[in-house]
Amino acid sequence: MTGQSSGEGRRPGAALPRWPVRIADVPAGGIHVRRRDVPAEDLAAFAAWIGVDAMSALDLDIHVRPYRGDGLAVEGTVSATVTQTCVVTLEPMENAIAEEVEATFRPEGKLKAHLVHDEEDGLSIDASVAADDPLIGNGIDAAAIAAEFLALGVDPYPRKPDADFAPPEDGAEVSPFAGLSKLKRGT
Repeated sequence: MTGQSSGEGRRPGAALPRWPVRIADVPAGGIHVRRRDVPAEDLAAFAAWIGVDAMSALDLDIHVRPYRGDGLAVEGTVSATVTQTCVVTLEPMENAIAEEVEATFRPEGKLKAHLVHDEEDGLSIDASVAADDPLIGNGIDAAAIAAEFLALGVDPYPRKPDADFAPPEDGAEVSPFAGLSKLKRGT
């Protein structure tokens, strides 16, 4: 799922900060990683990466522990306050994003594809089996993981709580084909 530090999936011009966690620095009991006083320029990079207008706060709170002897497991939460454009009023609005983080990483050579044989289509991936993500280099990038989980929580159609589609003021019902009807009458 995560392209983490490899740069996969990043939006052009949105260079995320790097928050590396090296596998060699993670003791048997794991380590706690917390980032919340993120500089404005980094918040702007996160906002561009996840496709929102702006971000005013970010809080990453994860526990990283060894996984299967050669990988890392990450669990925790990531949250942010973002500014988006309301799809009804086209005015800026704030939204809160909060996502649970859970991911496992192993060296690419150790990853096994979970394949299921399908008579009609050949082999396909079994989406019901959780798969590990590849370790890139000798660790993970906590900033890339935060960005990818935040992107999952972005509301694709943000709408202010009090925003409502109003009917035409003259009380007439508007058909989605009203514009076409006017064009037809004009010809």
